[in-house]
Amino acid sequence: MPLLRQIKYARNMKRIPESWKPYILVLSAMVLVLTVVGDQYRSPPESTDHDSDPSHDHGHSHDPPLNKAFSQAPDPGAVPADPVREHRMAIFHYNEGNKFLSKGDWKEAVQNYKMALHHDKALSEVYINMSNAYLKGQQYEEAKKTLDTLKTQAPENPHLYYNLACYYSLTHQEASSLEALQQSIRLGYKNRDDAHTDPDLANLRQTPEFQQWVKTL
Repeated sequence: MPLLRQIKYARNMKRIPESWKPYILVLSAMVLVLTVVGDQYRSPPESTDHDSDPSHDHGHSHDPPLNKAFSQAPDPGAVPADPVREHRMAIFHYNEGNKFLSKGDWKEAVQNYKMALHHDKALSEVYINMSNAYLKGQQYEEAKKTLDTLKTQAPENPHLYYNLACYYSLTHQEASSLEALQQSIRLGYKNRDDAHTDPDLANLRQTPEFQQWVKTL
């Protein structure tokens, strides 16, 4: 309503009887009490500045499942690895490992061999020389694990069985050592003189079974 009409309407209103005033006061007091009580039971707002402050986040993710799925999905724009480059990097680390192994640093050799396998898991030579490094460091279980992995990839590799023969000899399993050595020869291991000179096969050479077998070579 326009202001002037409001004033005119107020002048025409009838006055409240005096006998009503006590009741009006009581009603006003009741309305005030109900208003205060209602404010106390009013539900809190859904979000506050405190909730939006990332400094108060305790690591719980509030993303809906769909957003999580998108955040964990692979990057469609990612460039696939170049097989040629990966193979070259594997060869580089393999050669670096050989340098450390020739110096007697078997730990650094192992690290480089692991890097080589990171770039190319199909290089049999890496597994062979990494098992050599583990044997040099007397890490016999790690050497066995490395050779077992190669066995699943190249079960006909003669160097695999020769190194298994060294592992079994060093761990005083002479019967298994002789079997592995014989298998390496059957598969084409050429350096047969290693059986007579390799210090890793010293325990095997002391057995009568080896001495009898070596006469047949």
